[in-house]
Amino acid sequence: MKLKDKLLNHSTPVILFEVVPPPAGKPDSMKSLIADVRNIKDLADGINLPEIHDEDRGAPRTHQFVQRVEPRILAAGILREIETEIVVNRCVVYETEQANWCRETRDNFGLETVVLVGGESSQTCYPGPSVTAAAEQIRAAQLPISLGGITIPSRLGEAERIRHKHAAGINFFTTQVLFDSNDIVALIQRLNGLDARIFLSFAPVSHPRDLEILRWLGVDIPVHLDRFLLHGEPSGAEESALAAGTSFQRSLNLAQRILMDVFDNLPPDPPALGLNVEHINRRNFASAVQMLEQLGNLYSSLVAARARASQT
Repeated sequence: MKLKDKLLNHSTPVILFEVVPPPAGKPDSMKSLIADVRNIKDLADGINLPEIHDEDRGAPRTHQFVQRVEPRILAAGILREIETEIVVNRCVVYETEQANWCRETRDNFGLETVVLVGGESSQTCYPGPSVTAAAEQIRAAQLPISLGGITIPSRLGEAERIRHKHAAGINFFTTQVLFDSNDIVALIQRLNGLDARIFLSFAPVSHPRDLEILRWLGVDIPVHLDRFLLHGEPSGAEESALAAGTSFQRSLNLAQRILMDVFDNLPPDPPALGLNVEHINRRNFASAVQMLEQLGNLYSSLVAARARASQT
């Protein structure tokens, strides 16, 4: 079954591994990344490739911006050597017309699954369309592309925003990296009855710089989690139960708890759920693969258990 067909099959688990493209102009880095993808391809249903732009996010930059390989170019390199499915992200706000880009992506690169991404700030006037308007352009062109979007569970009015985008033709959404279950549980409950898939995103944390990068990217991370994730200093009884081991183990334990919280609190007719594991820097690649394997096993078992329960 192709990835775009799996997306709306609620009984099928779907796992993505998000891989940051290597720096542009460094062919050895690209070869190394393709070798890494070959080693993990059996752990995921698809490789998710973000598009990285140098944006002013209203906060001091935590690292120097590095120009990255375009996701489609990396996808082409991967597909020349590995049989896998690839999701490419497209920042739609920089060019006025998006249907031609999607047509080229399908015809020239053989890619059929695209995540549409908006601008970093609603205060910035971009030349291109919003995500919803871009989806409407692509659907009007009748292109056989499966469209995804990004969701921020803590944002006010997020459920209505998702429903509006879904009506425009977007049928799956990847969340911001999750470090708390409250907002995502509430969001899933408000999306009862939606025929779409929500990918729950997680990333390993093993160093203070990981949290700095994630915060600069706009991820909502409670302040007290720094002490817990990096030093094992819990602020409550629930964190005390998760605080053993290394920083990575604590972030994995927290991700597992969030995943179980979501499944334990599903509404009667929830959207399909997926899993997206990210690695945010080269240093954390091995940790991300370990998280992918362990969370993937837990997630798949939770999907199977829910499918069995629905048949009784």
